Amino acid sequence: MKIVTDYMVGNTAVQFINTGRRIKIVDVEKKKVRKSFFRHFVVAFLLATLLAISCLYVVRLENQHVMLDKEVYALTNEINQLEKEKIIIQKKQEEEPLDYEVIYKKARALGMRFPTNDQVGAYEVEKSTAVRMNHIEE
Repeated sequence: MKIVTDYMVGNTAVQFINTGRRIKIVDVEKKKVRKSFFRHFVVAFLLATLLAISCLYVVRLENQHVMLDKEVYALTNEINQLEKEKIIIQKKQEEEPLDYEVIYKKARALGMRFPTNDQVGAYEVEKSTAVRMNHIEE
C-alpha cells in the first residue's frame, strides 16, 4: 500500500512516499523539472526524427527526379534515332519498285478485284523524237 503525504519545508514542497518497505522523500519542484525535461526531450526527439525522415524523403524524390530526367534524355535520343531510321526506310521504299505479288495480295486483302500476273502484259517503250499523228476519220 502506497501512502503519499505532502509537506512544506521552508519554501520547498516535499512529498513523503511510504511504500511499506521504505520511505522516499521527493522534492516536488525537482520532480516537475525532470518530468518537463523528459517531455521536452521526447518532443525534440520526435521532431528530429520527423525532420530526418522528411529530409530522406526529399532526397529520395530528388534522386528519382534525376533518374527520370536521365531516362527522358535517353528516350529522346532513341526517338530521334528511330525517326532517322524511319526516314531512311521510307526513302528505300520509295526507291524500290513495287513487287506485283505484294500489290496483288494487298488488293485481294482489301476485297478488290485485281488481275493476276498472267493477265497483265508488259512492254517496253523507247523514246522517240517523232511526233505521232492520229487521223480521225469522220
